[in-house]
Amino acid sequence: MTSTHDGGAWARFSSVFPVLLLAQLVLVAMAVSNGVAAAGGGLQGGAIAGIAGAQAVLMLLRAVPLLMLLSVPLLMIKRTLPRVITVGVLWSVFLIVQVMLDQYFQVAHVPLGADLFGYSVAEIRTTLADGAPLGLRGVLAMALPLLVLWLGLLWVARRELKGSPVWSTVLLVAAGIAWILPLPTGAVALKDIASRDLACNKLAWFSGDVWRWFKGEADVAAAPSAMASNEPALDPDFPFLRQEQTPDTLGAYFSPTSDGRPPNVVLIVVEGLGRSFSGPQAPLGSFTPFLDELATRSLYFDNFLANQGRTFGVLPTLIGSAPFAEEGFTALGERMPPHPGLFSVLRQQGYNTAFYNGTDTNFDDERGYMQGQQVQTLVDMNNFGEGYQRNPFSAWGYPDKELVSRVLADNNTLQSPFLMAMQTISMHTSYEFPDQDVYRKQFEQRLQQLQVPEAQRAGYRASTDIYSTIMYTDEQLRRYFTSVEKTPWYANTIFVVTGDHRLPEIPMGEHVDRYHVPLIVFSPLLKRPKRIRAVSSQLDVTPSLMALLSNTYGLKRPAQTAWLGTGLDMAETFRNTHQLPLKQTKTSAPEYLAERWWLHDGKLYELQDGMHLAETDDASVRAWAMQRLQRYTQANAIFMKKNALTPEGLTPKLVAYSAPAAAAAATTAPVAHGLSLTSAELAAVADGVQLTAVFSSGDPKPSRMFVPLAVMSSEDGRELQEVYGQAMQLPPGGSQQVQLKLRLPQDCGGHCYVSVFPSDPDTGKAIGQGRYHLQVDAAATVESSP
Repeated sequence: MTSTHDGGAWARFSSVFPVLLLAQLVLVAMAVSNGVAAAGGGLQGGAIAGIAGAQAVLMLLRAVPLLMLLSVPLLMIKRTLPRVITVGVLWSVFLIVQVMLDQYFQVAHVPLGADLFGYSVAEIRTTLADGAPLGLRGVLAMALPLLVLWLGLLWVARRELKGSPVWSTVLLVAAGIAWILPLPTGAVALKDIASRDLACNKLAWFSGDVWRWFKGEADVAAAPSAMASNEPALDPDFPFLRQEQTPDTLGAYFSPTSDGRPPNVVLIVVEGLGRSFSGPQAPLGSFTPFLDELATRSLYFDNFLANQGRTFGVLPTLIGSAPFAEEGFTALGERMPPHPGLFSVLRQQGYNTAFYNGTDTNFDDERGYMQGQQVQTLVDMNNFGEGYQRNPFSAWGYPDKELVSRVLADNNTLQSPFLMAMQTISMHTSYEFPDQDVYRKQFEQRLQQLQVPEAQRAGYRASTDIYSTIMYTDEQLRRYFTSVEKTPWYANTIFVVTGDHRLPEIPMGEHVDRYHVPLIVFSPLLKRPKRIRAVSSQLDVTPSLMALLSNTYGLKRPAQTAWLGTGLDMAETFRNTHQLPLKQTKTSAPEYLAERWWLHDGKLYELQDGMHLAETDDASVRAWAMQRLQRYTQANAIFMKKNALTPEGLTPKLVAYSAPAAAAAATTAPVAHGLSLTSAELAAVADGVQLTAVFSSGDPKPSRMFVPLAVMSSEDGRELQEVYGQAMQLPPGGSQQVQLKLRLPQDCGGHCYVSVFPSDPDTGKAIGQGRYHLQVDAAATVESSP
């Protein structure tokens, strides 16, 4: 073969590049087909494939400059075989990295980003040990792109294709254009977050998230000039410190204890428990029949939020109401500052404390955190005791059946008053446990009980192991409560049940789903049950419990705290009065929810009734919400620099409960409150239902034009009809009643649901707060449900 000079190598790049492009498209096709198959065919396969292909081509073009820089010297090799091998190895590495990122997504159902760097090697090893086994589809997804690449390179070499320097130059120009174009091409057209995550290019996601992580959060933490002029200055030493004045919102629901002593408290943190598959009107149907029954006897919070998207933050937020630091509070390790939390404050007042976990609590340094909270008894995988069987299918330790048995074994040793926490693990990959076939059969029975349409069951059965695990954990919780009902301390105990985050392996419909978890507050001391529709978060639990214990049961609480939470809101109507940070992974940028405005990835969303997020472009509201996020980020930065939350550390001055002072005029209210639906009622009429809705504007200026829109959908989410009113505009602070009539379609099935909201006259999209999931039964008996 003739020798190759620099120009020849440059030209040859254009001859071999189509081979890499073809291998890239094969890789995408396999990833999308595997993802759609894993979801049981319930995703928009064609649309996902088109968008994924476009993103893959765009990402490949962006990689062209680097590929050229590395490949052209190899293409200068004179002999054909060494040239093919060296280029093939380089490009194989490029493909294998993408295959590995896609395989991670197939297991975790979330793209891998900078969170890879938030865990130790041991923690990564434990996590990967429970990954799904590599089946035939996984093998083909890895092998086919590489096979196409190597066969293509050999074919080009045998044909002695020279390529063209012009086409190589065109590729370089196209690469420059690709860097200008936005990568998420068409992704907004997909209906849910599961489809968008599947379609996104995993290498682009990983690269972008790692770049953001390395760059840091300086852009958010800076900009003090953006702070409102009437904001009080942050304390330079203890920026989160405040007088503790959380109101006792729970006290009215509780009776005195039978012995006059403070009640016991039991916290149960359920791994992966999400609101989308647990509780009344769960969007996917509820697979936790026991927790559903318990909810009817409890204070049940429909619209409750975990503040983290993974387990790393649940203990500091739930029992310490603490900030996230940089990569989660527990990531500070030995630098975690002592601070008052539920365990330490109750221990200071004579409570006996215990914490049970079936896994290794060195993971996420939960052991270090609980020891810092002065827990007396800590039981985990390393000191579980004899006579219990570890899960042979999982590296995480003991399954939930064994955990509950271990906790029950100590029932008779618990000395009142006590605070005990139990953290489950089975609802985590690998979603396997002994005797699982029993619960697989129960899962099939549950599909029948929920009357899931046959056409949708394939999607559920694709996640049989996950749903059967959910039912298994629910059954173990039933066993726990059935057993403790017989103990002498049960009658004077408060039980709190929540999830650490929503498990991601069942596809999510919206971003908020990852944080949306149940909160159940149950006790024999409860005067009456109640469903609460106001939004609260795990940051609010410890402040509210301490307010209850101090006001209603005579304990004391810290005079000053650095708690971020302000207490549980008990309103029966949907609203959010809180301002709170959220963090999906250890290394992700902080998100922020202030009143009904949610900041995520630099975009502003409105949190609407039914826990829906609607993107909005209100610049004044976005600026106000950014000020709230910047203030939190700056306070967080000061805290990390000083490495202290309170001047008193673990032993704060304790004082008796005092009612909070009247709220001062809010200096932090957003510039505009926008359009909202203040009430909606459905009434049965001939051939349908009559909707009476009242729309209001909280703006100090006339509202934007909007159209009242009502949408009726079936139980499986199919839109059945739309009815809209006349376009209107509200005066400042004004309101208007609107009536719309909807017919009752024959294919309504057991129930139909109505959503009503102010919509854009041109696009039909929601432009204000509405009401969602108003329930209508087929017999025209109408009820309003959250």
